[in-house]
Amino acid sequence: MTENIIHLSASIIAKRIKNKEISVKTVLTSFLAQIEKFNPSINAIIHLREKQELLKEAQLKDSQIKNNTNSGILFGVPITIKDSFLVKEIPCSNGDPMLRKHIANEDAELVKRLKNEGAIILGITNVPLFCIDWQTTNFWNGQTNNPYNYKRVAGGSSGGSAAAVSARFSPLSIGADAGGSIRVPAHFCGIYGLRPTENFLSNKGHIKHPNKPQGRRHIVTPGPFANNIDDLLLIMDVLGDNIKHPSPELPPISFNNNNWEEQKLTVAYSETINGTPIDYEYLNIFNKFIKKLKSSEHHLTEDHPIYNEEKAYVTCSKIIGYEIGVNNPKTPLLGSFLYSFIRLKYRDHLWAKGMGIGQRLSNTSYAKAIDYKDQFSTIYQNFLTTYDIWITPVSAMEAYKHQKAGKPFVINNQKLAYTKAIASFVFTTAFSGHPIVVIPIGMLKNGMPVGVQIHAKKWDDKKLLLIAKHLESFAEVITKPDLKNIPI
Repeated sequence: MTENIIHLSASIIAKRIKNKEISVKTVLTSFLAQIEKFNPSINAIIHLREKQELLKEAQLKDSQIKNNTNSGILFGVPITIKDSFLVKEIPCSNGDPMLRKHIANEDAELVKRLKNEGAIILGITNVPLFCIDWQTTNFWNGQTNNPYNYKRVAGGSSGGSAAAVSARFSPLSIGADAGGSIRVPAHFCGIYGLRPTENFLSNKGHIKHPNKPQGRRHIVTPGPFANNIDDLLLIMDVLGDNIKHPSPELPPISFNNNNWEEQKLTVAYSETINGTPIDYEYLNIFNKFIKKLKSSEHHLTEDHPIYNEEKAYVTCSKIIGYEIGVNNPKTPLLGSFLYSFIRLKYRDHLWAKGMGIGQRLSNTSYAKAIDYKDQFSTIYQNFLTTYDIWITPVSAMEAYKHQKAGKPFVINNQKLAYTKAIASFVFTTAFSGHPIVVIPIGMLKNGMPVGVQIHAKKWDDKKLLLIAKHLESFAEVITKPDLKNIPI
């Protein structure tokens, strides 16, 4: 019974709870049993709420169901949250070792919405140091392992959230994406991840330092993970309803503001981005997916937006560096320190240059960077108005084996720089702020899943998910991780 429940979708769980076919307590204890059994090996959840506290909440919700006073789209559904969102009375570090014992005294806006719709917050998921990396590890909470193979990474920086969903610790989880932090973990863990339109979902209470202003307001975008598109649609009905939950910093729109009636699609696709090499086996799976699409009624063209990659990469990093710097002490050498940290750790001069300059950027220079971001967004918006969607790989390869950050990869017997292998696909593609969803499309011979990212124009988030659901039929079926027989 427990095994069956944890493999149900959040949509079905919510429906069965509402129809009194299953109790909230039964659902909760099923997921807790899975967590107790496998989280010590995967280390996705780093702060699990006390079991008695969770059971008490489940009992209260079951009483509400019995008395017909229950309400909420996600009533009784367990959810995990990335360690960068405030959850009242639970530690929130933002990946900062100085904040690892900080207890949140309020909920982030998105957490409030989840709670208001009846979700049960199970706990907090792991992040890398400073929430910067495509693998999830830090010296105080340790390393998160991929549910398909413990020798491999779960991705980052939302790797804990992706691993939690993939391992069936929770049917839904919340992460955030600036340079692939939702998309890469979804790709690596064989699940679905949505980076919504920038500023669609609230950043209030996300990466919030105590007694300091909300720093990151551009590029960094919260978004959900799930095991299927229907569950992404379900949770976005909650997170993206800015009419039911009005916030002054958000546009007064609902996630349901657009639709798709299964018309013929005009599709752009790219086998790579900016000439970055792709693992042959992954590329073969990608091309099989594209070939099936070509044999359908949809019209496909190999195409991509045209822009100055280096300028976009550096300017994106400048903006992030500046907005991080809002909460940093005003010391003259801080920019140089940040440059050295990123340059030495990740071996990426351009990324380090942008972040370092961003720390000491003048107000005028920051405004110019935002102006360029607007121009860049126009390039993407025009491209994504010409096509309904744009399909690309998510990185150069599948989830890699645990290694030191910055160490080059070997792709097709050639060395490829650590950040080049991933940032080429997920950094500048996030800069414009359009929505991107990752879906799994197949598995390599080594048993690791791979996916694609599907891009659409701004504010077409629901339409994008409906199209992605249609495109699933062209993908190979992937098996879910067998946690009882994982390579270790």
